[in-house]
Amino acid sequence: MAENLPSPLQAGFKLTNQEKKYILVICSLFLVGIVARYLYLKNRNPAVYTPAGIEKMEPTHE
Repeated sequence: MAENLPSPLQAGFKLTNQEKKYILVICSLFLVGIVARYLYLKNRNPAVYTPAGIEKMEPTHE
């Protein structure tokens, strides 16, 4: 019997162990970056926004 050979599409996705390690490292760095960004934004104190020139305006007379 003939062996089942992978299709050309499947053969294109066959990765060596070294390539798998590279992909794992890249994905790990991506996830570490996302988690670090989340923690940074979560613990950041938002500053009060005051547009330029607002302190020069007269108070409303209501």
